[in-house]
Amino acid sequence: MAKRKKTDYSALIESADTGTQMVASKPLRHMKLQGFPGGGKSHFALAFFTHEYKISDLKPEECLMTVIDCDLEGQRDLVARDDILDPELRSRLYRKITRTPEDVNDMCLAFIDLHRQHAEKYPDGLRVMVMENEGAYYLNCRDYYSMEVHGKTEADQLLTRQAQAISEGKKTLPMFAEGQMHSYKVINKMFFQPYERLKVGAEIYKYHFLSTVLMKQYTEGYGTANENKVVASAGRADLTDPLFDWIVELTQQQRTVKGELRTRHIAEIRKSRTCKPFRIENPTQESFWNAVKKQT
Repeated sequence: MAKRKKTDYSALIESADTGTQMVASKPLRHMKLQGFPGGGKSHFALAFFTHEYKISDLKPEECLMTVIDCDLEGQRDLVARDDILDPELRSRLYRKITRTPEDVNDMCLAFIDLHRQHAEKYPDGLRVMVMENEGAYYLNCRDYYSMEVHGKTEADQLLTRQAQAISEGKKTLPMFAEGQMHSYKVINKMFFQPYERLKVGAEIYKYHFLSTVLMKQYTEGYGTANENKVVASAGRADLTDPLFDWIVELTQQQRTVKGELRTRHIAEIRKSRTCKPFRIENPTQESFWNAVKKQT
């Protein structure tokens, strides 16, 4: 029997991080920001960029923020506000509106490469990557699959399948004739790929990775004795939640007091590997991170 050639793994072992190096390195904030519309998700992400810039001793060119925007809501008005995004950082923010999985993946690779170049030039610089909006992107993946496989949008496919169900004397039929096991296996893979790439890139090129997702409310068992209202995040939380060290839920509450509309914003830590869960009202970036220190 021929002897197996010994492999030298010393170079690979040398490239691994030790626990000491991990603790000594600058902390990266990988955060999922979830909430209903108007909760302050995009506001938080932009203010985070400003806050990290202000507490550092960096020049604007040493900072970089990229936004992959899938929800079409836009951030122009927020970017224009000096109290949210420091004017010096406007030229350091790049945003691209994307729709299809192909476009999203192309922009992921382009922005990751931009962060690579920035990291080579400014290894101790500030870098932030934002993915807007998980739920909208998931719907885009479903629509893209329907077009590619069946030649119809998801809405048209629904109408076709419902008409077929009625003609066959059935209440309904599955969205896709090939079944959920086959269709959603492909859809989920398309959906998850950019998130996986962005997280790997974050660890390699040392950027903060933030993602936003809308909350939704629906009723289970409608019209029955077990009717129950459920609040959950859109998209596929079971796939994306494990990628993030933080899950922050942002809420806006309004009420009228003596004819005056009063608004308060609430941030709740749903998950953190840094501190205990807590709830804070009308947070600024300074008060939020001070609360984190107190709960550590």
